[in-house]
Amino acid sequence: MDTGMRLKYHRLKQKISLEEFSSGILSPRELKKIESGVKDPALKELEALCKKLTIPLAPKDNPIGKVLVKNFKNSLLHPHNKAEIMEQYNDIQGHPLLSADEDVELEYCIQQIRYFIITGDLDSAEEKIKEMDRFREFMSQEQFYLFHKYIGNYNYILNDFEKALKTYFVAEKIAPNTISASELGDLYYSIGISSTKCRETEMAFKYSEMALKIYQQEFIPKRIVECHLNIAITHQHFGNFRMSMEHYKNALTIGNKLEIDILRFTTEFNLGYSYFLFQNYELSIIHMENSLKYIHPEYSADLLLSYCILIKCQYEVENFGAAKEWIRKGSELVENKKLNIDSPTNHIFKEAYIEFICLVHLLNEDYEKFGEFVLSQLIPSLEATNNYFESGYYFGHLGRIHYEQGRYKESAEIMNKARESYKNINTLSRE
Repeated sequence: MDTGMRLKYHRLKQKISLEEFSSGILSPRELKKIESGVKDPALKELEALCKKLTIPLAPKDNPIGKVLVKNFKNSLLHPHNKAEIMEQYNDIQGHPLLSADEDVELEYCIQQIRYFIITGDLDSAEEKIKEMDRFREFMSQEQFYLFHKYIGNYNYILNDFEKALKTYFVAEKIAPNTISASELGDLYYSIGISSTKCRETEMAFKYSEMALKIYQQEFIPKRIVECHLNIAITHQHFGNFRMSMEHYKNALTIGNKLEIDILRFTTEFNLGYSYFLFQNYELSIIHMENSLKYIHPEYSADLLLSYCILIKCQYEVENFGAAKEWIRKGSELVENKKLNIDSPTNHIFKEAYIEFICLVHLLNEDYEKFGEFVLSQLIPSLEATNNYFESGYYFGHLGRIHYEQGRYKESAEIMNKARESYKNINTLSRE
């Protein structure tokens, strides 16, 4: 920062008005000219201004501070262990060299946004974003780029995928040529997964492929697996099931060599769910059961969702005893977490809970409650996220039940809704 910008940075940081800062030294108008770089202050004025801010006349050379913030930044780019990152943060937090010069301090504060997102402290992340928004004009091009990318990360975590995608595209436009290949790969991957959530399938495929090429060159196995998974999902949306399975298997092969439980869970879960979609229930059961070996009990929504898929698979192969055993495990989870229809605030959690209740009624042959829950609770939730396969699946079962009950007109109406749901899958694939 030049002298004027540096003075303004510290003035804003200390929340001092232009009038208060200039008082007794020079006029507010002259100070404004200095801060905007129109004129340089006289030495006597500079000394008085710096004394008022309690800062040195010139920024200090701070090589150790630069190394500290660089190492912190690198650890956040491809995090493997949240506990290690938190330990590193505790070691450096409050270190005087992180605030010894403006550029290091600014860089560190921007990295804190990502740290709070990774560790799940979204309140602190939001507070830091608001704080740093006041200092946009002082950011270098790379800092400005990272600030936007981390805002995109924050919106993604909040499930505001469209806003995240728009912010990522702003970051892409302002990205400097000096950023590393890994950093660019991370941006492309972020655009890829956000595009998948927004059903922008071609864009999701394009950016996931771009990210994959970078990660293969840089040899970052965790991200290679994640890119294969997202590319598999895009092929699934395109209707290219053979290519989808190839990428899922690539993800599984590489993922099994990495000792990252959440990645193993995600890979096995996605492959298992794909086999469920392809109606290969036996293989789906194998991979879904494998996924449960790697999931921590605190991930209640993922556990309940896994149980639901296993219940459906066992039901389809008419292994009702095994299906009821998964119902029992799911019921224990619901009871231990004290869940009810209004308690889960996370959409995925709530949808999994509603689906589980529907399956309980189906297995208990309480078809009246099953139909009521499917139509009033589950279908609206599924259609809100364009999950038309599951809508078609449940409409199909409800239509079959009505047919067996001799309610032929209602059965025909429901079966027609099932067909419409499956048609919507093809429509989304072509968009």
